[in-house]
Amino acid sequence: MSSDPALKNLVKVNDTPAPVEIKTDEVHMKRVARPLRHVKNIPTKQLVFYSKYKEPQFTYDLPIKLPIPARAIVVQVRAAPLNPLDLKIINSYTSNMNSERGIGREYAGVITNIGSKVTGDWKEGDEVCGLYIHPNGFGTLCSSIVIYPSEDAIVHKPKGLSWEEASSWMITFGTAFQALAKCKISKDSNVLINGGSSSVGMMAIQLLKQSYHTENIVAVCSGSAIPLAKQVGAKLCVNYKVNPDVPHVLDVLTTTGVYKDYDDQGNPIEVRDIPGKKFDLILDCVGGYKLVEHCKEYLANGGSYITTVGDYHFNYKSDLYNSWNNVSMGARSWFAGVWNMKYLKLEFNKKPGDWIEVGREMLEAGEITNVIDSTYDWKEYAAAKRKVESGHAHGKVVLKVELF
Repeated sequence: MSSDPALKNLVKVNDTPAPVEIKTDEVHMKRVARPLRHVKNIPTKQLVFYSKYKEPQFTYDLPIKLPIPARAIVVQVRAAPLNPLDLKIINSYTSNMNSERGIGREYAGVITNIGSKVTGDWKEGDEVCGLYIHPNGFGTLCSSIVIYPSEDAIVHKPKGLSWEEASSWMITFGTAFQALAKCKISKDSNVLINGGSSSVGMMAIQLLKQSYHTENIVAVCSGSAIPLAKQVGAKLCVNYKVNPDVPHVLDVLTTTGVYKDYDDQGNPIEVRDIPGKKFDLILDCVGGYKLVEHCKEYLANGGSYITTVGDYHFNYKSDLYNSWNNVSMGARSWFAGVWNMKYLKLEFNKKPGDWIEVGREMLEAGEITNVIDSTYDWKEYAAAKRKVESGHAHGKVVLKVELF
């Protein structure tokens, strides 16, 4: 079909040029700062848990209100260890109806805020470390925490220590220090440390060497931990994996002074490093009934048996906070008195005292060391927890806290 010629006349091509750009004066935008507003809190990032059945998670919803309490200080945390105590507290929360609870009972960091009525030698910028044991409250795996120096043991960070080392010695040192202070110990004492490669065990060995000048120290530990236990001062190590009947080994050792060991090729050898006499002190960092049941065979009259964990053999996957306080321990304390022995369940005193300053001075002088097993970023909490739960950490497990 042909096109209609009339339609062609209706189409008109526009030959008019495009409009010329209208030039205007250039305008420069300037950024103007907003007026300063009063900051009413310190924002924080904190690792919290709700129950043992839920994985811990980070929260940003727990800021520190300003102004801080008059007798408090704020510490920006740099590192905090994960202790068996933390796992026991978490295991105690079996309901899903709890509000958030914190993780971490020790720390090292920098003071950022000081209350108007705080006494003592504290100032902003001081590097400090200390305890923050509030089982039903917040923890130290937090970017900033509020500390009350009159209630929470705190001390200036020992010079020469890393943040990880400075954050993790207080519970270990305090437990060993307080346990040994309850006994009569001399350089001639015969001492047994059950759990010689545990954090408390290694600290106790060092204190025995440095403060009491004790030479005869026997440590019970695994074969892989023997070099470490001897490095911190143990004179003889009993390998419980090679000699599972530890009570019999100790009975023979304290009677004859002979310990049957094995060399690197597996050949039996006899070790005679310890005098054949009963122990004046047994410090049990492992627990269980096996050792204490037979202690009359190798604990001297008037000797002391001190446990830091109680009757139950530790299981950090299921142990509950304060679960080792039971009736049998009270009965055992009574019978020990009848047998002219002392049986004590040590309850660590977390309050401020001379002990924390003594520990700081000894660490700074290099007289003792805080052994670190492993270090993790706090985002790797799950891996750190598995390490502590295994019961095979030779030293402290520490998490690095990010600046926030």
